[in-house]
Amino acid sequence: MTRPDSPALPPRQGLRRMFVEVPPRGRRWPAGVRAALAFGVPALVLLALGHQTEALLTAAGGFAVVYGEGRAFRARWAVVLVAGAALVASAAVGGLVGQYAPAHTVTGGAILVVVLAVTAVIGAVVVDALRLGPPGPFFFVLTCAIGSVVPLAGVSWAVNAGCVAIGAAWAAMVSMSPAVRDPIRRRRADPRRAPERDAVAAAERAVAAFLTARDDTARDDDGSDGTAGHEHASGNRVVSARHRAATAVDTAWATLHDARIPARRPDDPLVARLLTVHHTFATAGAGLPPSPDHAADAVHDGIPMARPSVGFRLRRALHPHSHATTTAVRVGVASLAAGGLAVAAGLGRPDWAVVGAVLVLQQGPDRPRGLVRAAHRLAGTALGVVLFAAIFSLHPSGFVLVLILMGLQFLVELVIARNYGIAVVFITPLALLIGGASHPGAQAWPLAAERLLETTIGVACAVAALWVVLPRAHRRCLDWCLVRTVTACETLLVHLRGATVDAPSSMALRRDVQFELTGAALAAEHAVGDDRAWASRQWNRYLRVDTVGHGLLAACRTRGVGTIDPAPWLTRLPRENPRDVPSGASE
Repeated sequence: MTRPDSPALPPRQGLRRMFVEVPPRGRRWPAGVRAALAFGVPALVLLALGHQTEALLTAAGGFAVVYGEGRAFRARWAVVLVAGAALVASAAVGGLVGQYAPAHTVTGGAILVVVLAVTAVIGAVVVDALRLGPPGPFFFVLTCAIGSVVPLAGVSWAVNAGCVAIGAAWAAMVSMSPAVRDPIRRRRADPRRAPERDAVAAAERAVAAFLTARDDTARDDDGSDGTAGHEHASGNRVVSARHRAATAVDTAWATLHDARIPARRPDDPLVARLLTVHHTFATAGAGLPPSPDHAADAVHDGIPMARPSVGFRLRRALHPHSHATTTAVRVGVASLAAGGLAVAAGLGRPDWAVVGAVLVLQQGPDRPRGLVRAAHRLAGTALGVVLFAAIFSLHPSGFVLVLILMGLQFLVELVIARNYGIAVVFITPLALLIGGASHPGAQAWPLAAERLLETTIGVACAVAALWVVLPRAHRRCLDWCLVRTVTACETLLVHLRGATVDAPSSMALRRDVQFELTGAALAAEHAVGDDRAWASRQWNRYLRVDTVGHGLLAACRTRGVGTIDPAPWLTRLPRENPRDVPSGASE
């Protein structure tokens, strides 16, 4: 996306459009099949051995497969295993709380709320710091919540954790199985490179769709009556298509870097294909209307570098002005408030109120996107509890219940990347049916109504947190990110006085500059959403930093090897107050 050159910001995308939008995400059913099998196989085995309650609990471990979808196999196994270990730990902690401090007591409910809030805060920091995206820490909080109620069904915390571990181990095998032989795809190409091929192909399709939307809009505008409504709708179509294309291109590069292809085989055909589509997208963006609501969509020529180390990103996220810290504080406050209100009201599942708050805030949305996420959560839960009550009233058990849960797992994975509200319709009965053994003899509809009330409390607390908790954090975050970007540029230029642009130390510093530029773009995007008037006054300031930073990286890329004169760039560099921002390269 091109960057705006004026502080006058165009109209934002409407909330209604954001609520109902169901963007294309390519073929999702293979991932849905894997998600269903990750739960279904161990559950069916335990069921055949006569362990019905334990069979349902393996579903929580099966959630690990979701975290590996779309990733290169070189990185996927580690991601799924780490996610699985986190799910086991969450189940164990929740089970210990449920076993020794049951949530139906005031003290037990309060302890559970605190434990869930801490789990959500840690997850939010890690996910934001590493820029992992969906599904975020939600499944860890959900697994902890489920673990807290299974002792009511006579299952100890150790048995619960063991069942989750079985599910997680099987999920890792299911997740990696396409690397050996993918029976779904049936093609002769090396299956070990399927994620990389799929990511590049998705980027090609998304950019082609963006070009089509741009050309169609140009033709429509030529024949339109010039009304503002028509121009706004046309602009929104292009902006949405550009956002999807930018996301697909970024995801494709991340997938190739996870497989270490650009570093080890820069002449690989996949790199060449992605470079071509990257250049086409960057060129096509020239002259289009600006959209600060998606400032992070800016695409520049050249191969993006790999991300800094995990340690560097985590340390960066711990700064009090970082977006990760803001997200964590809001998640923590909203979780404690929602859970506390549910405990005070004597509701049966205060954990469900916490989960409702976490789902809205876990990705650190700005206020407009937070409102849409809250509406998705409420509407999806309302439909989801009706679906749960309809299923629960039929008293399914045994193989029938396992097959129902497999179907729900499949549907969640099928739609979660397209519209969160639709996914919640299936997530809600999935979670409630897994924990259904803790409510023997319960009436379906009163149980559904109580869960909806708890969710409403959680969503209300989350929305309030967006306005009340750290209300000007977006200003401090943008200031901090701009300072970090300028400092990273200055550190690189000083280093280049005595080093070549292709030296390993220079490459590490260039990588830091790129990472900080992306962080500044994300901070600018959030500032526009939270405080449009203030952001419009700061926009030219952001553009100056962004232009110089990307220009410096382009100069280094163009030079390739050797040295550049840093003096002109130091003169162009905007003067930002250092404000206790650390300098130096990441690992």
